[in-house]
Amino acid sequence: MRIPFIGALAFGIAFSAAHFLTLNALPGRIMAKAREAMVERGLPLHHWQMSPRVTPETQTIVRPSPDLAYAICLVDVSEGPVLITVPTWPEYGSLSVFDARTDNVYAGSLDARLPEATGERRIIVALKGQDVYSFGDAEQVIVSKPEALALVRRLAPTQALYDAAATLAPASKCGPA
Repeated sequence: MRIPFIGALAFGIAFSAAHFLTLNALPGRIMAKAREAMVERGLPLHHWQMSPRVTPETQTIVRPSPDLAYAICLVDVSEGPVLITVPTWPEYGSLSVFDARTDNVYAGSLDARLPEATGERRIIVALKGQDVYSFGDAEQVIVSKPEALALVRRLAPTQALYDAAATLAPASKCGPA
């Protein structure tokens, strides 16, 4: 009777450990590897960079949409909050922020057709306890660790729309507040 109990107990402990590692350690490791790869490809901190238009030759992630233009910014709030300002888009567009555990901690629309559209989306990304109250109408996004990643997606199924989306990257801000 003791051997089945010990086996069940060992299985329970192993399952709990694997479950804990999968939910707590793996997401942070995935994001750290993704950030390392982006830095190795030359993506600077606090700077929007457009991804090349998605074609079979430029596809670096699993199944990116060829109808979307992507811009990405690496964020680090260890020295203080980061202000992100992104122009709206006449079609579908979104701004997302992913924390160090790959959790989507912010998702906002950039669709200029919506009644609440103001011409740009302003958010302030900060760690808990950092001063974010002096940034007026900027939406507050609190992350649990200093590293984050901001991603803009804009509907751009043609080269002309992709080029128009690319002109908005320099007008976008992603830097220390």
